Amino acid sequence: MPIPMPRLVRDQKSGVYFFRLVLPRAVAGTQRKCLYFSLKTRENKVARAKAAVLNLRVEMTKPFIDFDNIRELINIDLKNGIFQADTAEEQERGLKILEAMGKAQAAGSSLQAAPVNNTKITTYDEAVTDFLAELTPTLKSTTVYKYKKSFEFFRNYFSSVDINSYSKEDIKTFKNKMLAEKKVPHTINGFLGCLRGLFDYAIKNGLRTEQTNPVEGMYIKNSKKQLKSRDQFYEDDLQAIFEWTNYKAYAKKPDYFWGPLICLYTGMRPEEITTLEVKNIRQDDGIYFFQVKDAKTPAGVRPIPIHSQLIKLGLLDYIERVKPKEKLFWYLKNGHNGTKKNLSRNFSLYLEEIEVKQDDNCFYSLRHTVITRLVARNVNNSTIYTLSGHVSDKSTHYNYLHELPMKTLKDAIEKLDWHEKISFSGFDYLHAFTVFD
Repeated sequence: MPIPMPRLVRDQKSGVYFFRLVLPRAVAGTQRKCLYFSLKTRENKVARAKAAVLNLRVEMTKPFIDFDNIRELINIDLKNGIFQADTAEEQERGLKILEAMGKAQAAGSSLQAAPVNNTKITTYDEAVTDFLAELTPTLKSTTVYKYKKSFEFFRNYFSSVDINSYSKEDIKTFKNKMLAEKKVPHTINGFLGCLRGLFDYAIKNGLRTEQTNPVEGMYIKNSKKQLKSRDQFYEDDLQAIFEWTNYKAYAKKPDYFWGPLICLYTGMRPEEITTLEVKNIRQDDGIYFFQVKDAKTPAGVRPIPIHSQLIKLGLLDYIERVKPKEKLFWYLKNGHNGTKKNLSRNFSLYLEEIEVKQDDNCFYSLRHTVITRLVARNVNNSTIYTLSGHVSDKSTHYNYLHELPMKTLKDAIEKLDWHEKISFSGFDYLHAFTVFD
């Protein structure tokens, strides 16, 4: 039978071994009677060896060292170099422990006791709470939501123990579990990125005395290369998408009706469209434009003139109708993936229904289509960057580029000539209000 090892305990959920130290009454508080020190291993043999040495350290700090008592506690006769064991394996392990204990005894007074104090141990859950409290005021709610979900996902596999106890082996186990669940590499790296931020925060704020971040070096390399690039839509695709008898069945809510149309004539990102407010529709030099405020990047905060075709389809009338509600799509709730989730997902389902869906197209393909069309119509790169909310990483002059005149932007937007190939006859935005009647 295995030899009992005093003070050695194992967390049942994470499998990590801890050394438990009962505090003397003189220092024990009303809330804390024991301290737990992570041995940073799930291997029983390693944990027992570490615990044996720590037991010796604790016993040697007592006023009178009784080696017979130590022998009873851990089944080791240090004086005679005997380790009582039931098997050859136990005997071999015992000799290694004896060697370590002999070195500890030889050190004599230089041995330091296991820390006995009331220093608070910070658990994983406590570190997460503190980290999110710092993040929340500085990030978009959708980004904070992703952090929360990442931390909850990790918590499903590991207990909330001392933040110091998590090792690279834990992160590797977590990564392997995600791979086994068929999660794609860039998604896994997203989870790891959130965890890395948490451990960095814990180290910098003194919550984690272990100064190494266990996530470092654990990312899956070249994960982005495995992502398929999105394709544009072609004219026959667009004709099928915006054929009214098809589109009417899909466009049952205002964001479903206007979302694809606004993207088709501006190239705006879906989240930029679904977060538009009435006050974001402005006028300059007689030109109506969208003032994009809720953008993915600083370059995304930009004006985009409203195409004449959108005005013909009744966009300004629609805006006037929903003006008291303050938001163009007032009924959308901010959640996972922001307000765009249903719009993007249902558009993909719609593409499947009309047999246009491919592995590499989705709502975002409309944005690719717009940018490609602007290039084909000889709109200069600087104007395209401004309209699309991109920053050039190749053109040095971009850093010197200031806000372009609204007329210049309007002329560029009007180059989007889809209505010359697509018939928008029969389009009625009021159809999208029936769900609210």
